[in-house]
Amino acid sequence: MKLEEYKLLFKRLLLAFTLYPFTRIAFVILNYEIYKSLSIEELLIPFLYGFRFDFSTVLIVNSVFIILSLIPIRHKIFNFLLKLVFILSNGIAIGINIVDIEFFKFNGKKLTADIFGIGGDMSDQIIQISFYYWPYVLVILLSFVFYLKFYPVISKYSNAKIFPITWTPFIGLSLIIMTFLGIRGGLQMRSISPKQAYIFPKYVQGHIAINSTYTLVRSLEAEKIREVNYFKTYDEAVNLIKGLRIGDTDFKGLKNSNVIILILESFSQEYIDDGFTPFFSELSKKGLYFNRNLANGRRSIEALPSILVGMPSLIDKPLYQSQYQTNSFYGLAYYLNQEGYNSSFFHGGKRGTMDFDAYTRSIGIPNYFGKEDYPFSEHFDGAWGIYDDKFMSWFGEELGKKKEPFFSTFFSLSSHQPYSIPKEFKNKFPKGNLEIHESIGYVDYSLQEFFRKYNNKDWFKNTLFVITADHTQKTKGLRYNNTLGKYRVPLLFYHPKLDLSDLDSKKVTQHADIIHSILDFLDIEPKQKLLFGESVFSKNYETINLSYINGSYSLFYKNILTRMIDGKTVNKRYSKDLHSETILTGQKQSEELKALIQYTINGLIKNQLYQ
Repeated sequence: MKLEEYKLLFKRLLLAFTLYPFTRIAFVILNYEIYKSLSIEELLIPFLYGFRFDFSTVLIVNSVFIILSLIPIRHKIFNFLLKLVFILSNGIAIGINIVDIEFFKFNGKKLTADIFGIGGDMSDQIIQISFYYWPYVLVILLSFVFYLKFYPVISKYSNAKIFPITWTPFIGLSLIIMTFLGIRGGLQMRSISPKQAYIFPKYVQGHIAINSTYTLVRSLEAEKIREVNYFKTYDEAVNLIKGLRIGDTDFKGLKNSNVIILILESFSQEYIDDGFTPFFSELSKKGLYFNRNLANGRRSIEALPSILVGMPSLIDKPLYQSQYQTNSFYGLAYYLNQEGYNSSFFHGGKRGTMDFDAYTRSIGIPNYFGKEDYPFSEHFDGAWGIYDDKFMSWFGEELGKKKEPFFSTFFSLSSHQPYSIPKEFKNKFPKGNLEIHESIGYVDYSLQEFFRKYNNKDWFKNTLFVITADHTQKTKGLRYNNTLGKYRVPLLFYHPKLDLSDLDSKKVTQHADIIHSILDFLDIEPKQKLLFGESVFSKNYETINLSYINGSYSLFYKNILTRMIDGKTVNKRYSKDLHSETILTGQKQSEELKALIQYTINGLIKNQLYQ
């Protein structure tokens, strides 16, 4: 090969690298609400540090292209193939980064392989999504055009220096070795990994350093989780956790009450505080309302295990799409079915959406009702499913046909992008300053109509209602622009026959508490429990919230958030309202966090989480 050809390979890789800094800038600008409190220095340092990940990503994406470029063939067809590989590989990689600029707002983390778990749902919406986010689609197409337009070529080779043929294999091997070293990030013992992007004082800085193509590719090769041994035995870790569970209660609920869980899509606590949900706010005064409740995940697919089973999202993949989906899990329906309850699940999307139907059956809910079961196809929103006010009204009608006691879960969808509401309700709800706000008002109205229509029914009067949200959504205010703010959703317990409003609502609660609280209300004592939650009716309740994101665990306990990354801990103290956080120094590693990690990981591996 000729010297100019090696130079050409370098130029092409440099071209591939060119767009990565721009996608990073776009990520910060379009997610400005997260970063507006950071100083220039706090933005610049992770930005520059991210070049290391970009360099590795370019070599990963172009590894096939590099190998093909080292083959000493210069036929025009081969050159065309080489160019095609380069444009497609790099265009797709940049496209991933661009897509995740918006997807991050919903996901709360950089893209990983678990995106393929909802690929079927997204593919069904691809045309609608493409039109809705047409600026992103346009930029992705322009990135392909950019690589096509500026792809370096050599028009003449006549005066080029030619290396001896015997040197070619050695030069090629050297370049492959250098590529390998570049991919792993240097000569250090271990290859760089996504978690090394999160080394900064503020966790959100790590999102700037890492790029989404890198996190996606690295997650494809992720190994199964391995056992940890912070304590000598598993029982030692379990006993430490049990020692924290000192709660007891003399609260008496109403045995044999019906149970309805209403999961409202993207109903962030911020939207309630800002006045977009007048009916829910009024209803909350009549029940036990927790406005400092934490979701145990950032996506709908993570909400169901947390709410219906009490199992937070604590591994890279959603639980019921992971290698541990066949582990033994006993959901709320399992215990209620044993008490003679009829269990059902309602979601206005089509069957198969996010595997809701398969998962709910696996945890003891035999009756699933989706878009296909709804009798009026004209109420389809054109995107995800049936409009909420229509489907919620039908939900009430179906409940009236069921034998009591029954247990049912309703999962709304109208406040999901593209935030569709029926034409007759356009401009009837405050639009606010986020595109989701109007749809939040519409869902609140749907909830109001459901309560208005059925509150005189006998089954309604004998029902414990639990209302929460699956996860948070876009945010505007600084009050929720912190680590815990991204998880804050409401939690309300309401029973028409009981005044629950006098109970202690000052607690910080979590989704994993719901199953324990309902069983406590119904005076049902399960033989075995998960150790992730507790009844909110407990006198000595103390939140022990374990969460997981981007390879690190966090524990929120006694108003201190402890995050463990690579064996190191970062501690933050939160104000009582959870709106402000202060980084603490000199704190020891949390034994409680270590115990929960060992209990979680080893318990999943050995299928022995229940105690």
